[in-house]
Amino acid sequence: MNKFAVKTVEELCADGVLFPPMDGNHGEIHPKSSDYVPTGIPFIMASDLSNGRVDTKNCSFISLEQANRLRKGFSIAGDVLLTHKATIGRRAVVEDLNCPFIMLTPQVTYYRIKNPSVLCSRYLYYYFNSAGFLSLLNQWSDAGSTRAYLGITGQKKLPIVVPPIEWQRWIVELLGALDDKIQLNQQMNETLDAMAQAIFRDWFVDFGPTRRKIEGATDPIETMGGLVTDPDRARRLAKLFPASMSDDGLPDGWKLATVSSVTKMLKRGLTPAYIEEGIPVINQRCIRGRSIDFSFAREHDVERRAPKERLLQMGDVLVNSTGVGTLGRVATVRRLAGPATVDSHVTICRADSSKISPLILSLFLETSEGQIAGMGQGSTGQTELSPSSLGGLALAVASGEVQRSFESAVVPLRQLSSTNGDQNHTLAATRDLLLPKLMSGEIGLREAVQQLEAAQ
Repeated sequence: MNKFAVKTVEELCADGVLFPPMDGNHGEIHPKSSDYVPTGIPFIMASDLSNGRVDTKNCSFISLEQANRLRKGFSIAGDVLLTHKATIGRRAVVEDLNCPFIMLTPQVTYYRIKNPSVLCSRYLYYYFNSAGFLSLLNQWSDAGSTRAYLGITGQKKLPIVVPPIEWQRWIVELLGALDDKIQLNQQMNETLDAMAQAIFRDWFVDFGPTRRKIEGATDPIETMGGLVTDPDRARRLAKLFPASMSDDGLPDGWKLATVSSVTKMLKRGLTPAYIEEGIPVINQRCIRGRSIDFSFAREHDVERRAPKERLLQMGDVLVNSTGVGTLGRVATVRRLAGPATVDSHVTICRADSSKISPLILSLFLETSEGQIAGMGQGSTGQTELSPSSLGGLALAVASGEVQRSFESAVVPLRQLSSTNGDQNHTLAATRDLLLPKLMSGEIGLREAVQQLEAAQ
């Protein structure tokens, strides 16, 4: 086994390998929510770091003029980001930007390479992903507490394993291949989900097939809006849709129902009793981009507080229900490795399948994220979404035959998306298994490649 050099962040700065790490602006100078603008300089919080990337599309923005008045926190392409306050241990690499820089909040630190012949930024990102580093970071920051924090002074004491630069580049090449495959699957899933949402909107929001019939369409493919290209299938589907609208603005024979009337459970989660080993309890940080990241879940003691009906089931829809910026995020449970539940800031919506297809309810809530986000009540810091408010949302309910046909059209898309998600879970597990072995020199190139091939 190779024994690589270990240096603290402070030593790497002194050696001219790293620039001093820097976080965002504190105190009165820190931008407030009232300063946000529709477009401008991305203002990056811990919640904007996900899957190794910085979300510069769905984040908040501040004006360039305001950003230029700030003292620090100016992050550029190539920086490695690490969250160190409240939400501990999220990490990402800043990719190419279409703006001069991004601005960090005090939750996020950037690490910038000064001497790339000694330390590679992508390697540093992978090092920040290693279980040993994250365990130490969590320990030093008191992660899990309400005051979890590791400031810049403390971060400078963090140890960094520094292999020879050739070894670093080799690690980046190997693990980068896994990350590229994960990213490709994620992009494919975005396309599959967009296709499912397009069909849902056309059938159940815009009532496209009925409206096109009213406008005189007779060709089945045209009636179905071109979303179904097989002539026989389009013909069967087109027959299911009425050619007229009722006085309430719905296709004839359809009805308007509230979410509460078509669900058999609509309630917040429990107040967790945290424990080292229990069942995962999903919190609001886990729900983003219409998916659930279990890596941010904590463990709940079922002996102290039984979840009962709050044990999650496949197809349950979870809705973040507290706080501006997180309230309204929606995700459907599409993978369960075992028993799991949610905390009291998340609402569980469980469809009554005798009244509505769980898939239709899922897509309705997912496509209603923007509307739900605006339904919170209370002051800015205490905004809450009650189950009764969520339950008051109205949706169109078609005949059972239309709902079953919708499922036959969309379920294959969701299944392929879930398969990609499962593969990503395996790829990520392989990456996380290889990472400490590669960084310690425990395994070499040939063995690592064999394990990579077995995972793909």
